[in-house]
Amino acid sequence: MTTPIKTRHHYIPVTEITPGMVLGETVNVVERGVLSMVLHTGHILSEDNLRQLNAHHAEFICIDKPDDRTEAQIAEDAANNAHRVLEIFRDSDMSDPTLMALFDQVLGYRSQ
Repeated sequence: MTTPIKTRHHYIPVTEITPGMVLGETVNVVERGVLSMVLHTGHILSEDNLRQLNAHHAEFICIDKPDDRTEAQIAEDAANNAHRVLEIFRDSDMSDPTLMALFDQVLGYRSQ
């Protein structure tokens, strides 16, 4: 039995993608209100996909990259990122539900 490879999401500009990268999230390209292209999570990008993304003026995508950090490093990174988010929102009015929702989303994303 093989151990699954840990991966981590990275958001990168389309100009930096290369064939063989794996999508971390579904790509939906919409032009003039019409869905013109869909590539699903886990899709392995090909040279043709790169041309299509450029032709459809996509800007950023989420890819999965191998994550070789130890569990201790992951926990330390999550704690450091949580501290940074708390600093950013330090003077914010957290009684505002919209701001609190934003805080929760940023904290959740940065704690991965």
